[in-house]
Parts: sequence; C-alpha cells; structure tokens
Amino acid sequence: MPNHRLHDRCGCGAARGVIERGASARPFAFAGTPRNFERDRPFSIEHLAAKIDLDVPNKSIRATATLTVRRVDASAAEIDLDAVGFTIESVKVDGKTAEHRYDGRSLVISLAKNVHNATIDVAYRATPRRGLYFLEPDEHVPDRPKQVWSQCQEEDARHWLPCHDKPHVKMTTEITVTAPSGWRVLGNGELTAEKGSTFTWTMREPHPSYLLTLVAGEFSVLEGDADGIPLSYWVPKGREDDAKKTFEKTPEMVKHFGKLVGVKYPWNKYAQIVVSDFIFGGMENTTATTLYEHTLLDARARIDITSDDLIAHELAHQWFGDFVTCRDWSEGWLNEGFATYFEHVWREKDLGHDEYEYGLLSDLEGYTSEASGRYRRAIVCQDYDSPLDLFDRHLYEKGGLVLHMLRTEIGDDAFYRGIGSYLNANAKSIVETRDLMRSLEKASGKSLGKFFEQWVYRAGHPELEITLAWDDGVLACDVKQTQGATDGVPNAFDLVLTLDVVSGGTTERKKLSITQRAEAFAVPCAKRPDFVVVDGDMRVLGEVTLKAPGDMLRNQLKNGRSARARWLAAHALSRVDDPPTIEALSDRLKDEKEFWGTRVEAAGALARIRGSDAYAALASQAKTKHPKVRRGVVAALGAFKTQDAFDVIKPIALGDESYLVQSDAARALGKTKQPQALDVLVDVVDRKSWADVISVGALDGMAAMRDDRAVPHVVARTRYGHPTRARRAAIGALPKIAGDRRARETLEDLLDDRDPYLRVDVVRALGEVGDPKARPALRTKLDSDLDPRVRRRIREALRDLGGDGKRATDALREEIEKLRGELAEVRARVGKVEAKSGKSDTKSSAPSVKAKKKPKKR
Repeated sequence: MPNHRLHDRCGCGAARGVIERGASARPFAFAGTPRNFERDRPFSIEHLAAKIDLDVPNKSIRATATLTVRRVDASAAEIDLDAVGFTIESVKVDGKTAEHRYDGRSLVISLAKNVHNATIDVAYRATPRRGLYFLEPDEHVPDRPKQVWSQCQEEDARHWLPCHDKPHVKMTTEITVTAPSGWRVLGNGELTAEKGSTFTWTMREPHPSYLLTLVAGEFSVLEGDADGIPLSYWVPKGREDDAKKTFEKTPEMVKHFGKLVGVKYPWNKYAQIVVSDFIFGGMENTTATTLYEHTLLDARARIDITSDDLIAHELAHQWFGDFVTCRDWSEGWLNEGFATYFEHVWREKDLGHDEYEYGLLSDLEGYTSEASGRYRRAIVCQDYDSPLDLFDRHLYEKGGLVLHMLRTEIGDDAFYRGIGSYLNANAKSIVETRDLMRSLEKASGKSLGKFFEQWVYRAGHPELEITLAWDDGVLACDVKQTQGATDGVPNAFDLVLTLDVVSGGTTERKKLSITQRAEAFAVPCAKRPDFVVVDGDMRVLGEVTLKAPGDMLRNQLKNGRSARARWLAAHALSRVDDPPTIEALSDRLKDEKEFWGTRVEAAGALARIRGSDAYAALASQAKTKHPKVRRGVVAALGAFKTQDAFDVIKPIALGDESYLVQSDAARALGKTKQPQALDVLVDVVDRKSWADVISVGALDGMAAMRDDRAVPHVVARTRYGHPTRARRAAIGALPKIAGDRRARETLEDLLDDRDPYLRVDVVRALGEVGDPKARPALRTKLDSDLDPRVRRRIREALRDLGGDGKRATDALREEIEKLRGELAEVRARVGKVEAKSGKSDTKSSAPSVKAKKKPKKR
C-alpha cells in the first residue's frame, strides 16, 4: 500500500519507510545494557540566559551562559552541568571566581552549603560536533545555503550550552545571538530585543533543554493568525508561494486541536521554519518548530503529496511534549505517540474517517515490520544504552495505535475529556504513563490497568489466525494466537474480538472474549450470513489472517459499509485464486467512486494472486485518474516478470504528472526483471523531483533487477554530492547487485560520512552483505561515532554478522518467487477449466470447519 506518511519526523529514523522483515526479531537490549532512572536534581535550574556570538567561518561559538539556580538538597556541595567539548574560559558564582573541574563532558561547580540561590556565569568557546550545526556550500553542493540551526533532542543541548540536559528539568530561557550581517535569527518565545545583527529571544514559560532552538540565516517570513495566536512561516527566499500552499491549513489545525482537547494553544506564538539538511523531518521546539526542506511542496508534488501529517505532528507536540513533558525518555511515547496519533486525528477532521483508518493501517504495517524483523520491546522501556535508541516505530506508530485503541475502548467523549484533564492537571510540568491512565479512568469510569499492562508495559502484539464457517444455524469461529512468547511477549493476549454479522441488510455485533492461544466459538446464527466483518473498528493491535468462505468475502468486498470492511476483504481474498474472486477484485479496482485505499488494496491482492486474468485487470487500470490508485497499480504490476508488464510500466516510468507514480513505476520496472529495464532506469535516475523520489525509485528498481550491469551506476550515486536520499537508496541497492567484496569495501569507505542517517543505512547494508570481514571496520566505527542511532545499528550488525550464506539465501528466495509466479498461473488456468465445467467452489475458500454446537468458550 502507498504509505500515507512520506515525511521523516522528529527523532524517528524509522519514519523514512524502511521495512525490515525477514529476519527473526532479536532482543531489544544488548548484554550489559543498563536500566535507566531519573538523574538527581540537587539544584533546580530556574533560568538560563546565554549570549552567543556565531563564528560561521570556523563553525564555532563564543558564549557566556548565566544560570539562576535554587538549592533543593541541603547537603549538596556541587552542581553538575552537562557540557561537551567546551573550552572553559571562566566560571563565576554570584560574580566571584568559583572552584570547578571539567573533564570535557561534565562541568562540576562548587557551591557553599549556605548558598540557597545563586547565579552561575560560564564563559566558554565551543566547536559543536552535535546540537548546533553550521551549513555552507562547497564544490560538491554549491547551492547549499549558509545557515546555523540547533537540534537538541534528545540530549544534545549540552554540545553548545551548559545545562542539566534531561527532560525532567524545565527552566525559562533567554538567548541573545549575534549573527552575520543580513541574517535573521529565530528562537523560543518572544523577540524582546533586536539591534543590528543581534537578536534576543525570551521564553517566559519553563521548558526543557531539548526544546531550545536557535536558527540563523536568510529567510523570507510570512505571517498569519489563529484565534489571536501569531503564526509565522520562515522559508528560503523564492519559495514564498509554495509556503503559502504548504502551510495553509496550520491555522485550522491550531484551532481544531485546541478545541478537541479543551486546552487552547498554550504559548505566545507559533513559528515554523524550513532549513536545509535538517537531520530529522521536524523538531517541535517550544513555540518554534524547525522543519526540513522537503516540507515545502511544488505544484507537481501537491498532486498527491501533503505535508499536513508532518505539520500536524509537530504542532501536536506543542501540547504533548512541550506543555506536558515526559518525565524520562523511557516515557517518551507520551510525546511521540500522541503527536503520531494526532496526525490521524487531523486526517479524520480534514479528509474523513476512511482516511483516518487507512492511516492507522499504514502505521500498523510500519510497527509490525519492526517488531517482526528487528526487535520487540515494551513501549515504556528503561533498558537502553542511549535515549535515542527508543525513538523507533514502537514509540511512534505503536504508541499512536494504543491511543486509537483507548479511544475505541472508552469512547470519543471520555477519551478527549480525559486527555483535557491530563493536560490541565499536569500543565507545564512533567508526566508519566500513570498520569494519563488515571485521567482516562476518571473520565470513563473504567479500570484500565490491564489495558496498559498488556499494551504499554509488555512487548509484542497478537498474531491471529481466524477461521470462519457457517453450518446448520451456527457460525463457527476458530481463533489461534501464533505469536512467539519470547522477550516478554505474552503467551496469549487478552482480547475482545468483534464480529459484525451482516445478513439481509442488518448488522449484529458479536463480541468474543479471547484469553487462550487456541479457542473455538459457536455463535448462534439461524441464517447463513451474507458476510462477517472481523475487527471492524481495529480493536486488535496485531496481525490478523482471516480464512472465510470465498462468497462471503466477495460480498464483503462489494457491500461492506466501511472502506475498512472492504479492504479487509481484499486482503483475505488475496489467498483465493478463482475466477469469481479475480472478477470481484477487478470490479472494485475499477470503481472510481470507491475510496482510493480500497482500490489500492484490491490491486495488491491481484498482484499476490497473479495469473493472466489478474494481470489483465491491473493493466487495464494503469492509466486510472486517481494518482494514488495509479501508484498502487504500477507497484502491483511489478509482481509480473513479463515483457507485457514491462511494456505497460515503461511509459509511466518515463513520465507521469505525479512524482510518486513515476517513482513507483521505476521501482516496478526493475521488479519485472526484463533486461532492457536498465536503460530506462538509467534514463530517469537523475531526474529532478520532490525529495528525489524518482531517483530513489530508479535505484530501487536497479536493486530489484539484481543485474551486475547496474553496479557502476549505483556505486557512482553513493558518493557525496549526489542528493542524500538518492545516496541512501544506492547504498541500499549495493548488497543486492554487487559482489560481497566490492559492496563491502564501497560501504566501508562510507562509514565516515557526515550524515548519520546515511551511516545507519551503510551499517544496515553491511549487515545485509553478510561478510564477516566487515567486523573490524564496524568495531572501529563503534568506538568513534557520536550518533547513538549509528552505534546501535553497528552493535546489531556485529551481533548478526555470521557466515557467508547470504548469496545462497538470495538465490533461493529468487527461485521461490519464480515458482510462486508459475504456480499462480497454473492455478488460474485450472480455475478457468473448473469454472467452465461447473465445478468451481464458490462457497468456500477455507478449510471446512464444523460448527461446534456449544456455548462459546471463555
């Protein structure tokens, strides 16, 4: 399915859409991983003021930080400040030189025990390697602008400001910045002084160090308003028109979120600033979000791309994360889960409930891919080496899905009243999961302890195999939980499974209580249902495989009242390969009045069925009007390894009004594995597009071909100077097309690239190459890399690197894929013969299940 979320987000590398299936999930924590707890706070930091001179040519700062502190621990003799890589020039307490020691990471200052309130002045110089970034053009990237911007999450403020760099410490701030002439500076709160190139931004409400911001450069500033709240949009000069279109829904979002949760936007202003080469998609600094350059959309991108999800995510953080802040990073889902969920809340408001549910489906796929292919962990997790280890699909996607389940469990009214109570009770303070749970319990009158224990404090999710059959007045429903009970995953989840039994235009909801790994239910049902919708509201956060009579599923595909009911039927029908099913899926795909997501799922089902009739149905829709459906169709056509499929996809890969359709067509062209596809992919690989998606699609297509003729094209695009996203795609392609030695040596040379996301991809690719000879280079990099995401990936790669059977495994997978295609074609031919002879079974595609005439088991 096309991913509704095309942007990166704050802190989440996983948001770039990498699906990691195939490997067995490993434990999240490594041997020796510590359990983390809150740090002591013997002194409360009330206020931080900093005067900073930017030395742009030397990528350095000269600064003085003034901290106002209050004693908490009567016995404390020292205050310990985080400060990494500073050259300390002086330290004073209340104007007098103070004893201190500094080891390059911690600045420890002596304070007499009779001192209850003090002012600490630290004068220093720094050339930050993290936290504050200096941009300038070079010979390889001549159009890069000169800019300076900060990125402090999760604990990187310490690289340019002395502070207590944890989310549980909140303080007011004042940042005075002297920038080059002609530049503008954006910071938190209110602009309280401006003189020449010196700007002072004052934040009068307390906030943590990770939400501090400093952005300096040349920008155009557009202004707006939302219920009296000043809005501003800082963008590169020349992109003003794109900015107006991209950000046009921000005022409505501000109003809607405030009304929904019962707390108006809580700050004095809201600014959004677009910078270059930002390391995340966005960062929700208090009152001033920083966004990467791909947020801005040109006219062609706006055909089927929106930045609303990213904008809504970062805006929601102004309540969830900024107004109330997680006490510790182990509770980070209270920031990121809410922001992710409010992406869907906005989609529901703006585009309708079908879009809301389809977005949840995308997030479920994202979360389960990580849980099945990389690791499983509890959402609230204290066992980590670096806080950034936690910024994954469990924190974002699963966290958001849990909020959806809570809303479904207690109802809209209680859910939003509980959220409002949670915000008001903890305003401008720090929170943990129990605060949310108690507020929702109070609003709903329901005990939620079991819910939070199972979904938030335990790892994993249910994997259900459900079989439906009707016989003699009874609807039989067999349920098996097949998830592996390791790494804290429950042997059996406690679930309520809903069955919407539809017969003669009426719907009756049945609720089944699931508590065991295998259960059989007999539901009285006098008349054979037209169809049965399983989990119609998505109450189950997990993977569900449904087997049901084929005619029921086809009825559901045709007559399901919600788009979710219809696409669930399409999923289930992908395992049915008879002519009536192909016809039903084809009809749904062709229906231009149908919700686009259902049509995409029908296309995906036809691709899994394959066969000539399935291909014909897809090919007939290759030029359908809706770009998202067109995208789904060309992606599905890539499943057919034929010249005919190549011929249909080729002109779309060479040109389509949609960047994304052209990108997916290039990707699908490679999957057809036709030798002439390479010439087309080389033709389009360097075409300009939003976020370089066409280049990425072409490089993915080259990877899918597994043709060594593509090696020089791919290797060339791993080099610095090519667009970053294209470089990352090239890195991902290398293990699939290059020999182990060449791939390994090329990738090892990229381990020192400045982009941490790119280094993560390099490490992932080295793991995919599977050459143990990469271990020395990885071990060396593990000792020197400053980015926690890279270090974690290296540790995973070192753990997983084994023998050299990877090439054999790839070859086996290729052979299996080929056999699947041939089998699908044979089945299609047999189905046609049976249909002509009248022997086709149109009643059931599932194994016969005899209904059990007994009360349902609990």
